[in-house]
Amino acid sequence: MTMRLPAEWEPQQRVLFTLPRRDGDWANSLDSATTAIIAAANAVNKVTPVLLIVTDEEHFEKYADTYEGEVMACPTDDCWIRDYGPITTIYGEDTLVLNHFTFNGWGDKFEAINDDAVTQRLWRAEFPEAGYRRADIVLEGGSLESDGEGTILTTSKCWLSKNRNDWPDEAAAETALEEYFDFERILWLHHGELAGDDTDAHIDTLARFVSPGQIAYVRCDDPTDEHFEELQKMEAELKEFRTLDGKAYDLIPLPWPPAVKSREDGHRLPATYANFLLSGDTLFLPTYFDDEPKDHPGRKTDAAAAEIIRSKTSFKVVSLDCRPFIEQHGSLHCLTMQVPKG
Repeated sequence: MTMRLPAEWEPQQRVLFTLPRRDGDWANSLDSATTAIIAAANAVNKVTPVLLIVTDEEHFEKYADTYEGEVMACPTDDCWIRDYGPITTIYGEDTLVLNHFTFNGWGDKFEAINDDAVTQRLWRAEFPEAGYRRADIVLEGGSLESDGEGTILTTSKCWLSKNRNDWPDEAAAETALEEYFDFERILWLHHGELAGDDTDAHIDTLARFVSPGQIAYVRCDDPTDEHFEELQKMEAELKEFRTLDGKAYDLIPLPWPPAVKSREDGHRLPATYANFLLSGDTLFLPTYFDDEPKDHPGRKTDAAAAEIIRSKTSFKVVSLDCRPFIEQHGSLHCLTMQVPKG
């Protein structure tokens, strides 16, 4: 029997979101972030049923009439369910297993006790027919990509970082994870990281499978930008990767957006078009410049990202305003976690 990690484009039964709470880190951006999450959840719900996890029920009441999906009450610390939600595998032909890896706030950077308990609570309340497996391994959903056919894509900066697993090298990580994912191989990126990223270079901010033979990735073509050298090196690594049958990947470079700065203190935020969500036949694309004038260069990169994906893949593209989210250093993919169909 195999324990397969499905690709994100495979059939899904539910997409999970978590709503921010009043006593969290969102401060002055709480209302704008909540409104944007409700809008994103409703858009996804038109394609795949959405389950919204709510901690602060009084706060949710102000938005409840506008939300169209299901709700589950559950304690959380924050809303980045991609990283503390279940990483679901398919055992054999159709048995789902909710893998509950340890979440420690991205290497003990943030409080995570409630978030770390969410997968078990979800399993008991919403998915009792599925299998459940608890692991001491620290692993976040945004740190790995699967093509559904045995290849996993990740970054060494995250998986080998301090305060996670003490894996000394790639081989140790692969040995630790082989009993959870029956992968053929892991492709390791050693370069690439975005300013303002708290995750130690999660792969879902940098490079994403959009089919077994295609990888969409961020490319910086501005030599004056602080990311230029690292992302050029990452692109060179991607060009060296080969599919299981020995072919070069069809690489889809995504445009580089103008720098987005925090409205609170002006530091740079990790705006990336790679942080999209795939669900059904739709790619939900994060955009960051919806409120800017029409001649703002960011409006052009938002539009260019959508057009590139439409022209290079088979997905319908739905653009969603994600500017409020990156005030807390995450975007659309970080806010969601899919549960596949068995």
